[in-house]
Amino acid sequence: MDCSSFISTNDLRRMFKKLDKNQDGLVTLDELCWILEKLGWAEHTPDELELIVGKHSLDLDEFLRFYHDTVLDSKGTNTNNDVVIVDDDEAIVRAFNVFDVNGDGYISAEELRDVLERLGFEEEAKTWDCGRMIRVHDNLDGFVDFEEFKNMILHV
Repeated sequence: MDCSSFISTNDLRRMFKKLDKNQDGLVTLDELCWILEKLGWAEHTPDELELIVGKHSLDLDEFLRFYHDTVLDSKGTNTNNDVVIVDDDEAIVRAFNVFDVNGDGYISAEELRDVLERLGFEEEAKTWDCGRMIRVHDNLDGFVDFEEFKNMILHV
């Protein structure tokens, strides 16, 4: 399984482009904190992030490296030659909880659309058929529960 099982590199690039409001090729630590908070991974303030990364902003390569080195590794994963090994369910539970907006234990098409929009994919969320995306992985009840989500993550 590769890193795309969590967020693909292409999605990270699109996220970076949306975060880079002034199109200078850099994402500030404030913007980075904002997206980490939206993903449910807000563990550091901008000042703490500056101590971690050693600068006020990140270019695309640094942003990708930060995600793979910091976000994935801190969520119960180890990276080795671009392979992600999930040590336990903690990382998958946290990812599931990002999408389970109302906390009922299920991900609906509406929740998927909401998260996509919060992540900056407004246009894509309008054109993607979120219901179809849910149906591909659910047990025909119209929702994705944790086990279905876990199977999707582990078998992508």
